Amino acid sequence: MSKTVASTLLVLAALVAAPQLASAQGFALVPRMSFVRGDVPSGTPSTRFLGGTVRMGSSKHVAFELALDYRSETSEDGLSRLRERPFQGSMLLFPVRSTVSPYLLAGYGIYQQTYDTLDPANGLALSSTVARKSGAHIGFGAEVRIVRHAAFYIDYRLRFVRFGSPEGDEDPVDIPGQSVIPGLKNVQLSHQGSMITSGVAFYF
Repeated sequence: MSKTVASTLLVLAALVAAPQLASAQGFALVPRMSFVRGDVPSGTPSTRFLGGTVRMGSSKHVAFELALDYRSETSEDGLSRLRERPFQGSMLLFPVRSTVSPYLLAGYGIYQQTYDTLDPANGLALSSTVARKSGAHIGFGAEVRIVRHAAFYIDYRLRFVRFGSPEGDEDPVDIPGQSVIPGLKNVQLSHQGSMITSGVAFYF
């Protein structure tokens, strides 16, 4: 089974389970902003995305999240445009639930980029090329309860995480306790890029 098919099945399963999860433990709509770190070696600048998130609790300590972001950038000469639509599905683990609730997260994302060649006369697309990339992500964050039905959150995520030593433009993942926990030092993870997301969750 391909990664794309597997990720699609996971997303569909989460969507089917959403009503039951929401009614059982809470449902939140989250407008959010994301900052994706650019590639440092090549000097690629960081980018900002706007989007939305749905969070659904399955228990006091576990929640699921579906997030869709978007950005569009037109070249200075008006001849080309880049549109990006990253989609992520994540599981969040809350060790402690309180006014400040830290969490760990892991999931999978599908990242679509559309390159448009534009007509300079009217700005309409003459042709489009679509590129897709997918991969796992891990991270950590915290949710701060503002009022009874609203909470602010911020988290940090490593994108395109895989097992193995870094290759090309990848970086190693530093695992806490790796130097002292037996066996953990043999685990090698690498990633390609990172992102910070933040928003306000409105619970229903």
